[in-house]
Amino acid sequence: MRRFQTKAGMEKKNKSGKKSLVDDLIPLVRDLERIKQQARALGMFTDDRELLECPRCGLLEDVTAVGLLIAYPKAKQRDEGLWSAFQSGG
Repeated sequence: MRRFQTKAGMEKKNKSGKKSLVDDLIPLVRDLERIKQQARALGMFTDDRELLECPRCGLLEDVTAVGLLIAYPKAKQRDEGLWSAFQSGG
């Protein structure tokens, strides 16, 4: 017979009476959610959604090397000749 956690402090046990692996994961998931909330509060991107791009004005979202979420206007692509030189080996 399985027992399920209904109140704080009660353990879930399987038929053999051993603690479930889910019980080990629950505190880890709670910690992860708490850390993600702290990261969001600091303006960091937590990879829980797609980065946005406005098709009307061209504003883009991106993530810096340290994980901060930033927004900037989309620049028009312009070939400075560097890519062509790189491709030709010069």
